[in-house]
Amino acid sequence: MKQILCLILCFLILEPEGICQQTVDNKLNQLLFEETFGELNQLWPVITNNDNFFVFDDGEYFMNRTKKESPYAIISNWENNLSSFRIRSSLMLGPVENNNQSIGLICRASKDGKSAIIFEINKFHKFRIRQLVEGRYQIVTREGKNGWIKNNIIKGINEYNDIELRTNGIDHDIYINNQLLFSFRMEETIKGGFGFFIGPETKGRVDFFNVYADELYRDASKVYLSNKQIKNLIKENDYLKIELEQSLDARAIELQNALRILEKQLTSLDLINKQLDKENSQYAIIKSAIDTTQTDLLLHLSHKVINSTLDNRQLKILNSMLIDSLANAKINFENLEIDLFQKVIDKRLEEQHFIDSILFKFCKIDTINTTVDSLLSDSIQFIDSISNKIPKIKVE
Repeated sequence: MKQILCLILCFLILEPEGICQQTVDNKLNQLLFEETFGELNQLWPVITNNDNFFVFDDGEYFMNRTKKESPYAIISNWENNLSSFRIRSSLMLGPVENNNQSIGLICRASKDGKSAIIFEINKFHKFRIRQLVEGRYQIVTREGKNGWIKNNIIKGINEYNDIELRTNGIDHDIYINNQLLFSFRMEETIKGGFGFFIGPETKGRVDFFNVYADELYRDASKVYLSNKQIKNLIKENDYLKIELEQSLDARAIELQNALRILEKQLTSLDLINKQLDKENSQYAIIKSAIDTTQTDLLLHLSHKVINSTLDNRQLKILNSMLIDSLANAKINFENLEIDLFQKVIDKRLEEQHFIDSILFKFCKIDTINTTVDSLLSDSIQFIDSISNKIPKIKVE
């Protein structure tokens, strides 16, 4: 019994404030801040002087602290308003001869630089947690020498260590390379900023740095939608996609028609250009004569052009005269034809008049001497004989 009591007493005396048991159960899976160091930005400082060389280097944040006397804190300009959060990052120590080199994460850092929580590792596979209070360090991991505790899950130099810190505002769990490393409780903390810690004469690199909030957290700068709103937006988006596709199809048809018109215009222009080329080739000789100062050839061609122009003008005049002559001849022929037909008609009318007058005379005699039939017959015979003796007009 005494042995059991002694064991319990020893355990209570030696039990550290930190434990290796998960204490934070919050679902901290809402990504609020993501940094991959792919592009230069204003959230992380770029410093190049005699003591520090901090730059973006091909998707990594390279840090080189050359000063021997003191470490340096690099705080992000990202404004944090979280009490419960999760930090994920990947850090690597570079090769240096100094045994005091270390690299780590900073959280809950005040703007005046007098308070913060610092987690750091070194090349001897050790870690340490300290709290900065009113500008003075207080060691949280009191079990080790100067707070350093060895754990083989921590990788050495030139190897990345994936570090994760989870907190609900009071309880804090630290994971390294996906294994729980240490848990501690800390009350009366502030929200504060995030950053990196680099020891004196230390080189290191950071691959990424992410901050997560509770899944129920609502950032005032973001818009959060319910499931119903999301479904409505998806439905509206699908409808807009259909409308856009239809609009694009109509536009495509318009463009096709426009292309057809342009093709026709280009074909017409091509024909015009060919015709112009043909005409230009006809004047190539003249252009050559002008360009080469062949005055004799130019003079000869000029005379030919003048003579051709005069001949064409004379032919136009002659052609006009022939057209006028043909028109006059046609009019004269038509007038002659009319006169001839008029004479034939007049002659026929004279003959008819003459016959009618003779008939009238003999008809009068017939009314006086109605008994003389033989006389009428002779008269009719006489009239027929006279009619036969009248000459006929011959039309040429």
